[in-house]
Amino acid sequence: MSVRSNLKEVVLEYLNNHNTMTVATTDGNTPWAATVFYANDGFTLYFISNPKICLHCQNISRNPRVAITIDEDYRLQDLNDWKKVKGIQMLGIAEMLTREDEISTAVKAYAKKYPFTAPYLKSMFAFPHIIPFLNRLTKRLKVVPDFSASSENRFYKVTPQKVWFVDNETSFEKRQEVPFKEMDHGKGDPS
Repeated sequence: MSVRSNLKEVVLEYLNNHNTMTVATTDGNTPWAATVFYANDGFTLYFISNPKICLHCQNISRNPRVAITIDEDYRLQDLNDWKKVKGIQMLGIAEMLTREDEISTAVKAYAKKYPFTAPYLKSMFAFPHIIPFLNRLTKRLKVVPDFSASSENRFYKVTPQKVWFVDNETSFEKRQEVPFKEMDHGKGDPS
C-alpha cells in the first residue's frame, strides 16, 4: 500500500471513528461556526439541522462554501502532548438535500452510525424503500429513546473539494493533503 493510499485509509478511519464536526459558514460578511453530529459515506459528510432557525443553514442557503474541522480536545499535561494532535480540515460545498434518493443515502449512513435515531428518522423520512432498514434497526434497540427533534430538521450534505490531515506525530505545522477522486465522495472505492 502506498503512503498516499494509506493516508486515505487513515483519514477514512478517522472519519468513521469520530462523531462531531465543526462547520464554518458565512453570510458574506460574518463568519459562523457550529458543531454538529455527522455521518459519512466515504469522504461525503451528512448532518441534520433546522434550516429555519440554524444560522449555519441560513448561511449555506446563501453561500454553500464551507470549512469543516474534525478533531478532539487535547489536554496539554506533558511537554510532548502537542505531538498527539490529529484532525481533519476540509473545504467543501454544502447543500440541503431535497431528492428522495439523496435523503435515503443520508438516512442510511446516519442510522448506521447512530442506530438510536432510527425511530426519529422513520417518522421524518418515511420513504417506502428505507422503512424496512429503519424497522430492523429499531427492533435491535434495547430501549427506544424518547426524544423529540424538530420536524423541521433536514439533511445536509457536504461534498469535499479539498481534505487535509493534521498529524503532529508525523510532522508539526504541516498538514498532509489527502488525495481522493470524485468516486471517493460516496459509494466508490478509494483508489
